[in-house]
Amino acid sequence: MKKMLFVYNPMSGKEQIKNNLSGIIQIFCKAGFEVTIFATQKKDDATNIVIEKGADFEYLVCSGGDGTMNEVACGLMHLEKRPICGYIPAGTVNDFASSLKIPKNMEQAAELITKGSVFQCDLGQFNDRYFTYVSGFGAFTEVSYQTPQEWKNALGKAAYFIEAIKHITEIKVHHMVIEYDGGVVEDNFMLGLISNSVSVAGYDAYSKMDIMMDDGMFEVMFIKELRNPIEVQQALGALVMKNFDSDRMLQFSSSRIKIHSDDEVQWTLDGEDGGFHQDVDVKNHQYALSILCDSEVSDSVSHKKITD
Repeated sequence: MKKMLFVYNPMSGKEQIKNNLSGIIQIFCKAGFEVTIFATQKKDDATNIVIEKGADFEYLVCSGGDGTMNEVACGLMHLEKRPICGYIPAGTVNDFASSLKIPKNMEQAAELITKGSVFQCDLGQFNDRYFTYVSGFGAFTEVSYQTPQEWKNALGKAAYFIEAIKHITEIKVHHMVIEYDGGVVEDNFMLGLISNSVSVAGYDAYSKMDIMMDDGMFEVMFIKELRNPIEVQQALGALVMKNFDSDRMLQFSSSRIKIHSDDEVQWTLDGEDGGFHQDVDVKNHQYALSILCDSEVSDSVSHKKITD
């Protein structure tokens, strides 16, 4: 039998795993897996159990939100022999799962793990930590997970960005020097996103249509200081329409980004607290995460399919 370590966060989302756990385990057992179960109790539990036990298993499946997936990925990067990973989303936003079109229905996601193909996904390193889909600071990151539910219902995924713009006057601006593949820019910035994802905070944030999640490149977007109401309105329109042809917007792809700020900046990693940093070095680890998903989906976000 194939050995699987199943790590789940019982508190993610609306604690829906409680009503689905038995069905999920039955699906795995019927597919020939010998399952060892571990429920997290506190922060970093998932990382620690993966470091301690992960190399003993052929498969590692986690269920929780993006933060749980982040902890598992951080643990995997400490292993020389990494098991194949599966993800059953159970959080509020689940951007990483959305980008790979992993079903929101938990038992359907479990079925996909038993039948899916292995996609070798890139993983980001942020100084000495890791992230699966996004590191960011500023307007977006400080409000994206606090957007009122009625806004989400009425406006959909664009509500996150609209809420961010609504709070623009409250957002601190940081003077930064940004080095990336082929360029250097210095300016005052109020938002930064470095991602390996089609979706950020539930919103397809980028105008670029052919985002590849295994090409060794990050998609990067920075918004410069907005100095008056007209620029605020232009930024709002650009974010909703994904039209970033503006001197207030900076968008590019890069395998590595180095950032120096005049002050310490609060960052988030996969929606979780990333700490305060004045100097940041972000690297792309190509093919670092082997994750199960539908073969058609992996083809759509793989540069290998295009180059074959």
